[in-house]
Amino acid sequence: MLSTNGKDQYKTELRDGDFDEYLNETGKRVTHRLQSSKTTTSTSQTKKITDRSATPVTDDRSSISGDSNSESESIPTAASKKKTLTHRKIFHQQLKIEKLSENYQDCAKLIQIHGEQYKNLHILCSHETIGVLIIYFNKYKSTKLHNLCISNVNLDAFINELAYRYVSLPAISDLTITNKSNLAQKILKLKHQVQSQNIVIILKQRCIHLFGLINIVNEVEKEINSITNECKSTAFNLSLEPEQIEFLLDIYLDELKVLETNFYGTNIIESLKKGELIAPSYLRDRIEEEIMSLSRLCTPIKYEIQEEAFSLIAVSEYANLKNIARQYKSQIKIHGETTSNTYKIPKALAQDVSNKLTAAAITIHKNDLAEAKVDLVVVSSTSKHLCDGILKKAGESVRKEYNTAVKNSPAGLSEIDSGNLQCRRLLFLTWKINQSSDEAFYQSIRNFVSAAVQHAIKFHHTSIAFPPIGCGGYNFDKTVVAHEMLTEAQRQLISANVLLQIDFIILPNQTDVFGIFQSKLESLQTGRHKTRQDNHITYNFTTLTITIISNTKEKQEECRMALENYVKKSISVSEQHDLSGLKKWTQPTIDSFYMYCFQRLVIPEMDIHTGYCKLFGSKESVREAENEYYRQQTKQSEHARLMVVARDVIWAFKKDENDWEKFPSELNARIEDAFISKLKMFKYTNDKSVEYEIDFKNNHETCVATQQHRAIIRHDDVRVPPHWELQTKNVQRFVLDENSHEYNDIRELFDKTMTKKYTTIIRIERIQNKQWYTQYNSYKNFSAKEDTEKKLFHGCLQESANLIVNSFFNRSFAGVNGVVYGQGAYFSANAVYSHSYAKPSQSNGERFMFVVNVIVGNTIRGNSSMKTPPIGFDSTTDGDHIFVTYRDDQAYAEYLIVYH
Repeated sequence: MLSTNGKDQYKTELRDGDFDEYLNETGKRVTHRLQSSKTTTSTSQTKKITDRSATPVTDDRSSISGDSNSESESIPTAASKKKTLTHRKIFHQQLKIEKLSENYQDCAKLIQIHGEQYKNLHILCSHETIGVLIIYFNKYKSTKLHNLCISNVNLDAFINELAYRYVSLPAISDLTITNKSNLAQKILKLKHQVQSQNIVIILKQRCIHLFGLINIVNEVEKEINSITNECKSTAFNLSLEPEQIEFLLDIYLDELKVLETNFYGTNIIESLKKGELIAPSYLRDRIEEEIMSLSRLCTPIKYEIQEEAFSLIAVSEYANLKNIARQYKSQIKIHGETTSNTYKIPKALAQDVSNKLTAAAITIHKNDLAEAKVDLVVVSSTSKHLCDGILKKAGESVRKEYNTAVKNSPAGLSEIDSGNLQCRRLLFLTWKINQSSDEAFYQSIRNFVSAAVQHAIKFHHTSIAFPPIGCGGYNFDKTVVAHEMLTEAQRQLISANVLLQIDFIILPNQTDVFGIFQSKLESLQTGRHKTRQDNHITYNFTTLTITIISNTKEKQEECRMALENYVKKSISVSEQHDLSGLKKWTQPTIDSFYMYCFQRLVIPEMDIHTGYCKLFGSKESVREAENEYYRQQTKQSEHARLMVVARDVIWAFKKDENDWEKFPSELNARIEDAFISKLKMFKYTNDKSVEYEIDFKNNHETCVATQQHRAIIRHDDVRVPPHWELQTKNVQRFVLDENSHEYNDIRELFDKTMTKKYTTIIRIERIQNKQWYTQYNSYKNFSAKEDTEKKLFHGCLQESANLIVNSFFNRSFAGVNGVVYGQGAYFSANAVYSHSYAKPSQSNGERFMFVVNVIVGNTIRGNSSMKTPPIGFDSTTDGDHIFVTYRDDQAYAEYLIVYH
């Protein structure tokens, strides 16, 4: 048995000495015999820890032969070569651990330290590129150094006290950043704790290698598995009701996302849908506690939204209401109950004053349309049965004329000879049936009647006969047909203000149709106008019952108050009184306005007699309805203005050498408006879809299709202010007397802002432009905005002043002095501001500034993109002293101040 010193000496020799030299010194006889031996086979002497099998080493220095004794081992023959000194290779290819070479030294060190605890175990453990080697003297093969030899049995017992383990870590997909971090921290902490023990821990990306004493390896492996399970996410069931889960996912979704972000390795949102929580066990309690605290619900509260106006839009507001509730961490359940309410469309007052006219002008007869003794019989070419019947009775010549007319009149309107019939002429007219909606169908009937009546008036027919369209083969609602045909006929008579007899011819066998038409006519004539069966609009009202769910009563109450506030701010009620303009509205205008409101879920309530109008619905829709009211009112006013403009003016075209024919009244007004607006040309299309172009300069109009000309003429009666001087031309300028009140008034107005800004006034001229003044005066008197007239200033160059006197404040000049507040004509209430634009003349230094009468009307702040003011407004402004107009007849240059 070796002493400690002897063992240390032995280690040193094995580590540092040359193997050949060492063998020569310890066993020369054996070496001599090995050198002469021819046999090189040997038994395996190197063992692997896992299977304890020996691995032969083919190095000359691997072993030394010894005696022939054996202890369950091979006895070397005489031919054996160096078999006594043996080493065992471990931790290499047999263990499938090819990348541990950098850790062989630690493993060898651990084996060596552990081996030194045994007095009779003389080994040397080293690390080589081929693995970890245990070097020893084989007891049964050595002839010398018996005190240093050990048997394989003892060595196996020693090796069996060691163990190697390969511990897999969770897949990366099973761990989030936080979990991986926690796992790494805990493993490193464990390694630090056991580093003083007999174990080597080798950390890799997806696994951990353990080598050491079996009991320690087992304990460390168990601890690693515990850490792994703790950091790996696991599914846990949550004690939640379905309504709680729905509440959490609806109201606290953002908070749940934050939890998932803060606690990596958790699957909260998706797993919560199944009533589960997926998280590492060490996080379960913290997350579960937070989730449960959010899901503890109070007793729900209910209330009903009472506002009628909101009930109109309630169905479209579900999403908005729920979003508001979410802002207060509350969930709402909405139950809607829908009811209907009907509102009557009021009757236009214009019909009331027409009773006597309609009583005399409209009649109902039982007869055959072919037998009607009138100037013009209207035939619906849409009805093949009616059309063929009329043509058959009229004769073959009429049929041929009809076929030719149809080819030449794509618009669907043809007037031809009556042939054998009792009437003077036949009017074939296409009824363009539109059934896309009820209102579209009603309008198609009205269009048919209006086209026929206007044609009869234009061509000076005194009587016209209609069939009850749609009451035969089409079998449309007879009450609707009667209402639309009779009321439109009445409206046309009132509008045209002419004497025209209108007959409705009902076949003798259509007793029911005759009765309906007769009853409808009587109600029109007596003022007991019941209108059509659908003279009303039905609205749906949805009353909402709101259930508020939250986890605190405070949040529920805050949510309820927020919802009530939103409802109040979402609706609007507008009431206006004394709207005298309503009395002038026609029935189509009223119907159109009610339909506009209906499409926007706004309820209009009108009293035409008192001028009362109430609108209620959503705030935005009520605002749109108000704008539509003003648009319709402006349209009515504009129509009235056009009529006034043309009231004393008659336009006519030359039919033949000695005959002139007046244009229809509405077209007459449009022509006059174009003329006084200084347009060079004016285009229009007549009721036969023929387009004409009027040339005001040459006083003729041209048919665009045929290029045929015919002369036109204008008759007018111009009325001028009484203080104007007698003039022989349309445009003249008169210098005012400096001592006159007229002169002093203008100078005083000028001096309000121009005192000390000029040296002298050279002259003040009165501008007398008959055409311009007539146009301006008409607009002033009939625009209902007379009280908005202002005296404003306009400074300009001398050249511009001369153009303005003769050509109005032409908007084509817009941009000369800027377009900041709109692309129109600019005026200022301050003469000193206009002074900056009245540049002195280069010839004599004179400046020119107009004093202008301007009807500003309804004005709004303008911007550079405006070519016209918004609907409902007449001018734009800077909000202070600048006004911009967009019509030639909106301003009149009354005086021109010339000064230095």
